[in-house]
Amino acid sequence: MHFITSSKQFTVPILKSAGRLIDSRCGISCSSCLTGSFKLPPNYDNVAFPERRRLKMIDKVPPIDPGIRPPKMMRDLHQMRGPELIQNKLLYGNFGLQAVTGGRISHKDTEAVRQIIVKQMDERYMFAVWRFNHLWQAVSRKGQGRRMGGGKGPIDHYVFPFRAERVVLEMGGRCELVEVYDVLKAIQKKLGFRTRIITHDSVRKREEKEKWVEENNMNPFTFKFCVQNNVLGCSKYLNRYDYMWFGKYL
Repeated sequence: MHFITSSKQFTVPILKSAGRLIDSRCGISCSSCLTGSFKLPPNYDNVAFPERRRLKMIDKVPPIDPGIRPPKMMRDLHQMRGPELIQNKLLYGNFGLQAVTGGRISHKDTEAVRQIIVKQMDERYMFAVWRFNHLWQAVSRKGQGRRMGGGKGPIDHYVFPFRAERVVLEMGGRCELVEVYDVLKAIQKKLGFRTRIITHDSVRKREEKEKWVEENNMNPFTFKFCVQNNVLGCSKYLNRYDYMWFGKYL
């Protein structure tokens, strides 16, 4: 009988049988334990880190010429309707947060997200990048207790509107999804709209699944079919966006 001592000062009895070393606890050959269940670590040679690895601070007010009065804006809800067709893929990292529905992010939200990155992200191996530059849409609000009328109120704060499927932020570096998952889950709780954690593979698989479901669907009465053929007079309950996206987006 032989004894092998690990780095944690635990002694494991090893039996020698027919020229092989066998662990007395499980009865499995040590050679199979060492070579049967381990994977090669991923290669990070192609990872490029940005100059600033943390999230940058987003200003409360967008860059405006000092000689120009900040304009007041309408709500423009169409800025949050429908899918995002351009900024919907990962560009800098391997992981990110993608909006599921439309929404708006404010300066308070960006600071809460940035504090999570500062406290939980390891800058030696990871980095995080915003996928928008600055807040631009003005939100006006009247003071508490003021009477109605008198025109539009003063600008209270600025926001950035998001459409569904737009990437909000990205994370990457010499790391895997297991290492950044808790950070991204904590960020999801701080945002005021629904998001999902994505990778390059998850985006590709989701698109393939949606295409497969559409091609192999055996039920002819889809939402699109009912809308286009006015089944049971449903057109009087629909709006123009139902004819554009057929119930997929709000």
